[in-house]
Amino acid sequence: MSTQRTKTAGLLAGVALLTVGSIAPAHAGVTAEGQFESHISWWTAPKESHRWRDNNTTSDYTGIYFSGCRSDDDRGYDYASLTLWKDISSAPDRSKGTRNNHCGWVDYGDPDDAGSYYFALTDIGNGDYINIDYVKVAW
Repeated sequence: MSTQRTKTAGLLAGVALLTVGSIAPAHAGVTAEGQFESHISWWTAPKESHRWRDNNTTSDYTGIYFSGCRSDDDRGYDYASLTLWKDISSAPDRSKGTRNNHCGWVDYGDPDDAGSYYFALTDIGNGDYINIDYVKVAW
């Protein structure tokens, strides 16, 4: 094989590897401080998840992943509007942002703030209830 072909093949292999690596979700690696997996059955807004503890020992983003999404509407699942909250025991809880989950990952950035967190379902795109076969929360 000529030197030019070898360089071109190496460059194409590197581009392919870079492309495949960039497709993986932010929490696909093993460096996350913590995570849990669950499911959602017949949730309607407003509804809260259970709480988890983020010790802020890493700079990882907090993310919520959905797959197997369904709603009770004939038009099907569109989105679930989710607000990430920090639980404050002696004051109102602090919102860390709202994202629409279209049946995939939503990231909230690094809350940069140790504490107890939860997410709340605040709105549904189509229908009154959602079912999510697989939920993963990572921080």
